[in-house]
Amino acid sequence: MNYLFRLLTALTIAGFSSLSVAQQNLFNVPSSDITEKGKVFFQQQFNLSNVSGASNTTLDYGLGDELEMGINIFNIDLYPTNELQNPHILANFQKGFTLNEYYKFSFGTQTGFTPPAYNKTIDIPSFSYLNNAVHLEHLGNYYLGMYYANHAYAGEGDSFGVMAGVEYPLIEKKLHLQGDILTGNNAISVAVLGFVIFLPRDWQLSFGAQLPSPTSDNDYGAVFEITKL
Repeated sequence: MNYLFRLLTALTIAGFSSLSVAQQNLFNVPSSDITEKGKVFFQQQFNLSNVSGASNTTLDYGLGDELEMGINIFNIDLYPTNELQNPHILANFQKGFTLNEYYKFSFGTQTGFTPPAYNKTIDIPSFSYLNNAVHLEHLGNYYLGMYYANHAYAGEGDSFGVMAGVEYPLIEKKLHLQGDILTGNNAISVAVLGFVIFLPRDWQLSFGAQLPSPTSDNDYGAVFEITKL
C-alpha cells in the first residue's frame, strides 16, 4: 500500500504541468469528457458522514481518439466507527463518442481488487457504465445513463441502476450548480447536490450534500472534491 501511495503521488506531481482542461465527472456520475491525448487528469474526493469518512483518488491519462485509462484508489477509511474496510485498487477505462456539438456518449469501467489491508478477504470490485451527455450552450450539461456494479463494489442490493446528473452555470466558468444521482438500494445509491467553484490556475473546488436515493437507506453526508484541470 505504501508503494502505491508513493507511486500515485509521484505521477500526480509529474502530471500537473500538462493536465487536461476537461472535467471528467460530477460527484459520482461520469461526464463523458475524456482526458486529452498526452494529458493527465487528477481528482481527490472526500465523502464524510457521521458513520464513516472515505478518501477516493482518481488519476487518468489520455491516449487519444477519445480514450483514457488510469487508476483509482477508493474507500480509504478516514475515521471509521465500524469495522475497517479493505481499500479498492482499480484500473479504469473510458471511451467516448462525440456525434455533434450537442451530444456525446461514452462507456467505461472501473475494475480491480481489494488488497488485504485490514482483513484477509480479497474481492474483485467492478463498476461499469454507459452514459449519454447533452451540452446546451449557456444552459448547462445534462447526463443520463445506466450502470452495473457487482456486490464487491456496491454491497448487497441492486447491481443495476440508472445514473443522471446536471451541471448548470449560475456564473459562467465561476460558479456552477452541480448534482447527480445513482438509483437503486445498494451502498452507492446516493444523490449529491451542490456547487463547483472555478479557482485560479485551473483548480476546481466542488462541495455538496449527500442524500440517500429514494429506495436506499444510506446515510446523509457531505462530499468535497479537489480537481486540477
